[in-house]
Amino acid sequence: MVETFIPAVIAFVVGAIAGAGWAVLGWAKSGDAFEAKKFVLGIVTGVIAAVVLTLAQVASIVNITDPTQQLYALIGLVLAIGGADTLRTGISGAIANRAVEEKPTP
Repeated sequence: MVETFIPAVIAFVVGAIAGAGWAVLGWAKSGDAFEAKKFVLGIVTGVIAAVVLTLAQVASIVNITDPTQQLYALIGLVLAIGGADTLRTGISGAIANRAVEEKPTP
């Protein structure tokens, strides 16, 4: 039980930190002015996406016995979270741009 619990906790911690980190990088890349609400929502959604991706991969990460292979799996998890966050940022930006374009002018 302990042999699988520790790697699972490590995977979730790494996933949450990666989700928050990628969200911060996404905000920094956007060049938008700092808005606390938007910033926090970006981090929260990044962490939620990271937890979901970690849930999807935790069984394979826990079953790996070689520490080097576990490290590679965690690096893959971080990159997958980065891809998901980039996709989320692109989709939300496209939706926001579409809403601005369709907004009737008074």
